[in-house]
Amino acid sequence: MKMIGLEIHFQLKGKKLFCDCDTEYHNDISKIKRKLTPTLSELGEMDLAAEYEMKRNRDFIYNVTDNSCLVECDEDPPHMPNRNALDTAIAVSLALNCDILKNIQFMRKVVIDGSNTSGFQRTGIIAMNGYLETSRGRVRISTVTLEEDAARKISENNNTVNYSLDRLGIPLIEISTEPDIIDEDHAVETAKRIAYFVMSMDNFRGEVDSIRQDVNFSMGHGRVEIKGVSKLSFIRDVIHYETKRQGMLEEISKKIESLGGFSYTYPVNIKNKYDWSKSSLINNNIKSGKNIYAFIFRNMRGLLKSGDFRFGRELGELMKNLGVGGIIHSDELPGYGLDSDFVSKLYNDLNVKEKDALLMVISMDDTFFDPLIKRAKKLLSLDLSETRAATENGETRFLRPLPGRGRMYPETDIPLITIDNLDDIYKIVPESIDKSMETLQKTYKLSRTDSEAIINDNLYKTFKDLINIYNEPKLISRVLLHIIPELRKKYNKDIDKKTVERIMEASKSMKWDRLTIEKAMEIYISRDISINDLFNLEELKAMTDDELYKIINELIIQGANQKNLIPKIKEKTVKSFNPAKAIDIYNEIYNHKNDK
Repeated sequence: MKMIGLEIHFQLKGKKLFCDCDTEYHNDISKIKRKLTPTLSELGEMDLAAEYEMKRNRDFIYNVTDNSCLVECDEDPPHMPNRNALDTAIAVSLALNCDILKNIQFMRKVVIDGSNTSGFQRTGIIAMNGYLETSRGRVRISTVTLEEDAARKISENNNTVNYSLDRLGIPLIEISTEPDIIDEDHAVETAKRIAYFVMSMDNFRGEVDSIRQDVNFSMGHGRVEIKGVSKLSFIRDVIHYETKRQGMLEEISKKIESLGGFSYTYPVNIKNKYDWSKSSLINNNIKSGKNIYAFIFRNMRGLLKSGDFRFGRELGELMKNLGVGGIIHSDELPGYGLDSDFVSKLYNDLNVKEKDALLMVISMDDTFFDPLIKRAKKLLSLDLSETRAATENGETRFLRPLPGRGRMYPETDIPLITIDNLDDIYKIVPESIDKSMETLQKTYKLSRTDSEAIINDNLYKTFKDLINIYNEPKLISRVLLHIIPELRKKYNKDIDKKTVERIMEASKSMKWDRLTIEKAMEIYISRDISINDLFNLEELKAMTDDELYKIINELIIQGANQKNLIPKIKEKTVKSFNPAKAIDIYNEIYNHKNDK
């Protein structure tokens, strides 16, 4: 049975959470270097995830940016939390039917993977015990928290990681569900419905990386937290992949148990026992001073990389995190320049039996072995609880052990915040997808297709703002769903909301019809022209009925007919006119002449 829950993170724009720096970044200023070590919790415990990161012993380089200050550098204590961000988190919590906490205590959450210069992340629980209605039943909301976003990773090379401080400190709303989600499709629907509340808020950041989803997944073997699912469609992919992966590990565990269980030999350095010259991979590593460690996993031949079995990948992900190269194993041999005769000699010398797997690791020393054995035993005992990262192709990879209670302790630099009056916050509580769909179809008379497109493209607020300027719902819908996307595709340029608002506002006073509005938008995008110059263009000035009547009368005298009337009018003037109106005038003049 699958158990699925979500943790969804939303960035807010404006100011950062604990300082007055802007959320938007322009330039790098300088660099700082840090080494991070974990602290014990108030209970005297060390968090497993922090202990794992400490063993990796990495250096962290931070790009100090023009939207960061001493707070982000951990040289200054945090300021009081951004009140606008706090109110937004409360408003979203109310929309999710949560109980708002009377007192908010920010906590320090130990993270020493370099994503925060201080070695911890500040987070505060805003609300608890809510729920969300979906097409497949109610999904409970466990918590809504407000926290500072992490630093942005730029690169990683050997034992050095480079981060940017531009993202560190951006307000981040995290909404966590209970494991009430039924399957992949239900997870996508739930994420979409939750996201709609936050995306409706004025200060939702709305950039490409503004939303990140974590998926909590279990098939009865412990919770797997899959971090960094960047797209809604990837939720399906990672759940499907993790289902297949855990099923594979179940099969391997049963198979090894039936063969007599898992055992192993200790690593032996075989660098100097053989001629490795035919393997460029191994030979080059030997020249750099590394050793070749060989050891045996009993009863594992064919399970490391064969068909659907990929246990070698599970071990290789750990090796990569530890800064050790991959694992060469018997399911891949002959290979890497080692022929069958060489491999047979290895098997014979090392006493590798028919069902045994031979593994070789290229490393400076054998300190990799203890964590490797611990991970192998953990997986084969089907304790699959861990933190994994979503990959760009919709798979997952091992990241670190799951964090525990030992990583949380109170933030002493931020006083307790009392929430006593919600009257003003109730005014900004966002409405649900269902309510917005109803408004678009019943109030504004849009089709279900257009209504769904406006909702799915996060254009509902923009739609309502434009309706307040130009009260033509179907025209506004066409502009947002068709005209702007077509122009964006045609010219590879965008038109911002403020410019659209100004064009729609000007169209009222200048009495533009639909075609002129579309023409104005195309001119603005296709030419290097200011918005003020746009409004003064002769070709956007609407013709009067008298001007149109005069041109059409002349064209009829010259022999124009109804079929070629419109292009001939365009030859006579650059001004805007209504084609339907032109046809009406043509018929009026033509019929009047014939009546005579």
